[in-house]
Amino acid sequence: MKRFLLFLMAATGLLHAQQPGMSPSRTIEARDEAASQTNSIDTLVDRDLAFTDDRGYPFTLKQLFPGKQPVVLMLGYYHCPAMCGQVLDATFRALSQVDLRPGTDYRILSVSIDPKETPEMAKARKDVFLPRLQKAGGDDAWRLLVGDATNTKKLADQCGFQFYWSEHTKQYAHPPSLVFLTPEGRVSRVIVNTEFDASDVRLALVEASKGTLGTVWDKVQLNCLTFDPRTNTYSLTAMTIMRVAGAVTVVVLALMIWIMLKKERKQHAAAVA
Repeated sequence: MKRFLLFLMAATGLLHAQQPGMSPSRTIEARDEAASQTNSIDTLVDRDLAFTDDRGYPFTLKQLFPGKQPVVLMLGYYHCPAMCGQVLDATFRALSQVDLRPGTDYRILSVSIDPKETPEMAKARKDVFLPRLQKAGGDDAWRLLVGDATNTKKLADQCGFQFYWSEHTKQYAHPPSLVFLTPEGRVSRVIVNTEFDASDVRLALVEASKGTLGTVWDKVQLNCLTFDPRTNTYSLTAMTIMRVAGAVTVVVLALMIWIMLKKERKQHAAAVA
């Protein structure tokens, strides 16, 4: 009887462990999905969303969109112990290397995902990190916002920014994302990383500006390069390489035909003479 009871207990435990919803790997996958960046390209953010800025003034997205400059949006929270500060520091380091001016060429927007945070917390964050943006005009160009859970969650969803509060770590789990918005408030590009290459940030700003920023070389790069979401960088794809190779082949063939025709004309003229 004792062995039979032990057998029943073991079998019950095995069946319980094999239930689809109880697998540790599935739990990890669910958590990763709940704190990930999904595709939100071309989504228009709600301009009526209302927040409070770091000065304590009411701030709606209508004050930015539609506007004249693209916007670099960072979602996170100001008392984050690690990743948010790392993303912000990496962003400012990249922007400091870009020959575009904050306020004139682009604007910066930080929005807290924690409804408990206050304008005072936002101001403290700005005081610490603003000196790391080694560009004039950063104070006016950068706004830090706090707001209620409804407005914050709606903006995050529109940007594909998935997050959740972890009771285990007592922190928000979220992706390290930079969201580039067009002057109309449409998501143009998203870069997910904790380090950002200055050339990628520049191209993302030029792309988001819809042609108002950048040089001819920038436009050539955007025509030749494709953003790879796996590496989170602008790079040549196989299709682009084939197109470039095809164009080069056509040019070389045309040049060879021109040389041959020119040589043939010279030979014909010499024969006539």
